[in-house]
Amino acid sequence: MFSHSFSYQYCPILAVSQSELLGLKELPEKDKDLILPIFPLKSWASSKELKSSLSKIEESIGKNRKWIADIDYEDLLERKEEKYRPVHYDLLKLTDPNDGYKNWCEFIQNNTNIVPCIQLKELSQMSKQVEKLSLLDRGMVVILKLDDIKSQRYKIILPNLKEVNDLLIILDLEQITKEHVKLSNQISMYMKAIKTLLPQSLISLSSTSFPDSFGGYYKGVKSIYERALFDKVQATITDLIYSDRGSARAIKMSGGAGVPPPRVDYACRNEWNFIRMEFSEVSPLLTKSEKQAQVRKEKKELYTKISKEIINEHYWESELALWANYTTELTSEGGEFGIINSAQRATAVRINKHLHTQLHYNSIAEINDTDDDWED
Repeated sequence: MFSHSFSYQYCPILAVSQSELLGLKELPEKDKDLILPIFPLKSWASSKELKSSLSKIEESIGKNRKWIADIDYEDLLERKEEKYRPVHYDLLKLTDPNDGYKNWCEFIQNNTNIVPCIQLKELSQMSKQVEKLSLLDRGMVVILKLDDIKSQRYKIILPNLKEVNDLLIILDLEQITKEHVKLSNQISMYMKAIKTLLPQSLISLSSTSFPDSFGGYYKGVKSIYERALFDKVQATITDLIYSDRGSARAIKMSGGAGVPPPRVDYACRNEWNFIRMEFSEVSPLLTKSEKQAQVRKEKKELYTKISKEIINEHYWESELALWANYTTELTSEGGEFGIINSAQRATAVRINKHLHTQLHYNSIAEINDTDDDWED
């Protein structure tokens, strides 16, 4: 799986969410053949069973394609137990470390397209867990966080992997800024240390710099610092695998009150371009239903207007036959179906374009990229 003949070119960490799964689903099939996504498992929308999440992942990537599974511990921690559904109790069972994470290993065994992440919450059970997963012959993945390096937990984790020949190690820096790019030498040192300890492994670097707010801006651009950092580190390490969050944040933002102002993002090689428009004032004299009708009408008008502007920008790739482009073009025509009509749909369009562009990063000519930045 993770030999030097590794056929995948991109390992994004994606959430089990409507936008991220749709963005992946609508990629060309030949793109999906080259992407090995990582899904930290959580509940799907309001579903009651874990199988709904698995079904949605399979629907997005394709029934017979492999994907990497982890567990979204943060989602479980953020929920109050009284709000748990059966799916959350199923996920809790998978986090049980007893007997070398027996429940997790059995879950992996029963889902043949899944490549497992080794669970690292209870390191005393790691050796036994590795032994169980090795019997499945699927390969294994370890996601190290920066805290694992700083706390020196890696000194316990990595020695347990010396006998594992089919191994991918991902250093996940999670949310980063421009300042992290300046630390590329230090990040390279970490990666080289991992490779020295486990020379048989493939290694990957993951992070995201997608911003948490666009408030106050009509039009702008944001540099993709995860790609800038990766390129610097890759210059010092051979066979480094690219990973990111597919143009999403590492820590999901909780939704605020009301409908967010319409915004469309267009992902390029080294930057995200965006256009955002505010709603007009709603008269306090209108009834609730009248206000809602006005917002719906204006939302469609604004998404249409934004899309028209996007396709006339210098960065628009008019010849690109991609779902994100088709959807933006349909929206610009003011149609009713297959258009951008919500923040979730707009996010799926951005993710679709971002995944395609980063997958083909080395084969796409750089068009009018800029170092311009904006700050919120």
